[in-house]
Amino acid sequence: MSKWKLYWVASDGLEDCFVVAKNSRSAARIEKNINGFEDDDISVTRIIDIPDKYENVANEEFRKWSKENHCNEYLNINALVAWPYYAQEWLLEELGVEYRMLKGETEILINDMVITQNGIYSVGVRAMKEIRELTGKKFTDISNISYEGMRKVIDSMLGICLTTIHRLEDYLTNSFIFAVGNKKYDNYTIEEAIELWKKKFTFGRLIKLIEERYEIDEVIYNALQLFLIQRNKIAHGLTKDERYNIDTVWGQKEIIGFVALFLRNAWALEKVAESAYICTVGLSFSIMKKGEANDPELLKDIDDFENDSNVQEKVALFAEVFKMKEESMPH
Repeated sequence: MSKWKLYWVASDGLEDCFVVAKNSRSAARIEKNINGFEDDDISVTRIIDIPDKYENVANEEFRKWSKENHCNEYLNINALVAWPYYAQEWLLEELGVEYRMLKGETEILINDMVITQNGIYSVGVRAMKEIRELTGKKFTDISNISYEGMRKVIDSMLGICLTTIHRLEDYLTNSFIFAVGNKKYDNYTIEEAIELWKKKFTFGRLIKLIEERYEIDEVIYNALQLFLIQRNKIAHGLTKDERYNIDTVWGQKEIIGFVALFLRNAWALEKVAESAYICTVGLSFSIMKKGEANDPELLKDIDDFENDSNVQEKVALFAEVFKMKEESMPH
């Protein structure tokens, strides 16, 4: 394990900086002692382990600088050590730090982490590792992939995004079409009504119509809004956006980070959307059960469906997320 680590110490947005230290407490102390910040003013993020070979290089640079600038003359120059202290530019270059200006603000990329004035977020391999840990979903290992190979991985991941979008939208569209009080479809068959619905309404409009009849759990509602924003971004030129430019390595890493966030959110929503679909099937079976009471085979299929533990879990999930508003309940 490396002795020294590189930390990002954020404070007032003006003095934010890289610090080399053995631990986060030591990194924070550098900023507190030199710039007078309090503990509550500072946040420290570990960025990367520093290879041991750079410690001697840093010490030699510091000793050389001390001699040339006649500093620390009353000390044993050859015993001086450079760290813990602020990271110098030569070290950051060795560790692979990149900079860019985007919308008038400087952003930093290092170790698949993007540092901005608003915080730090993961991209590239780091983002994929995080989504594996959270969801268990497996993707191609891109840790040793080339620039050209990464584009193929992105193409594959965007394909996964599109199929996920289609599944989620189909679940919700086929679930709520008869729950939003649109009387226009009364004289159509189910297939005709669904086809008209899909042609007429956007996904955003669907969410608004559901809101008119249901109280939606706040967390799920926010997840739906995020899904809508990200879905539109994917559909309308994600890879040509300045931040996500697929023709640059940094842009490719940003795309992977974006897709990882999208899939993590979408897969969670898919469970909710599936629960709505299952409830719709259950409602249909309930209606059929009343109308086809003399068909024992159908009754057995319906009973098996209703007694399935997985179905019961999904019905419970739907009831937890969607609560029909009082004014929408049948009287």
